[in-house]
Amino acid sequence: MGSKSSWIGVVFAVSLCVGPAHAGPAEDRAAADALFQEARALAKEGRHAEACPKFAASQKLDPRPGRLLALGDCYETAGQTASAWATFREAASAAQAAKDERRTEEAVRRAGELEPKLAKLVVEVAPEARVAGLVVKRNGKVVEAEVWGSVVPVDPGEQRIEVTAPGKKAWAEKVVAGEGAVTRVKVPALGDEVKVERVASAKEEGAGKSWALLAVGGGLALAGIGTGIGLLVAANGADEEADALDASMPDAACDPAHPEHAANKATCATLLSTLQRKDTFFNVGTGALVVGGVLAVGTVLYALWPAEKRTTTGLTFVPTVTTTFTGIAARGQF
Repeated sequence: MGSKSSWIGVVFAVSLCVGPAHAGPAEDRAAADALFQEARALAKEGRHAEACPKFAASQKLDPRPGRLLALGDCYETAGQTASAWATFREAASAAQAAKDERRTEEAVRRAGELEPKLAKLVVEVAPEARVAGLVVKRNGKVVEAEVWGSVVPVDPGEQRIEVTAPGKKAWAEKVVAGEGAVTRVKVPALGDEVKVERVASAKEEGAGKSWALLAVGGGLALAGIGTGIGLLVAANGADEEADALDASMPDAACDPAHPEHAANKATCATLLSTLQRKDTFFNVGTGALVVGGVLAVGTVLYALWPAEKRTTTGLTFVPTVTTTFTGIAARGQF
């Protein structure tokens, strides 16, 4: 409908609102009149999405056939043909009850003009789909079972059908209801809902771990680190002792060709023994320190790693002795 004819409809509907006042609290009538005036101003500006709710609120506070005519006209202009058609029919009934022939004729005429333009929807629920507790909704509102299969006028546009039932998978579908057309939605039998039972994990974080293994690993780590530090300190001491012995002799006195070699032979032997002891302390201490560090890291990882994520856990300690290293080799999986 063109803007000119729409505005004429609004003006005509407004004129039909003038009539004998209905019984009701004066405050409600005053509020209804104020809402009506606001709605009329909004409709004049083309803001029907805001105007229609105010027309409806005005009618609720002070019901009159004329207010229904204005509301129906607002719905029609906004493209809500089914809402407009239903409102005009309601206006016709209200005007007829009030013996208002003029409003009755106008409401009947407007509803009749909309009849062929109505978008219609049929929600068909298959017999096998009609299980206990089945709920069918259209655009969030429940569609009663008595309406299933019936041709129902709806406002044109997208219609969302949602179906749920206890113990069944939910089903939904969107369709577009077109003006003057009948759209059908067939609700199928709902499938059974897949129940997923969550079994509580038998192992909580850190549960199921071998605390004895943690204690042994931690103890060996501390022992290895402590031993390593002690041996490195001893190696440093031996190095200082060797430096002192070397300083007490003439340069190169330990060389057999040196004139004073015989006089310093005992000191040279002590110096050699001290240097060997320093090397042993250094090599073993370094090895112990590395092993202790590896054990410490492994023990911490074992303690923090979630038990359920591990398939195999454990530490293997292998004593290792070589010409340059004495200590414990650790091998583990976390």
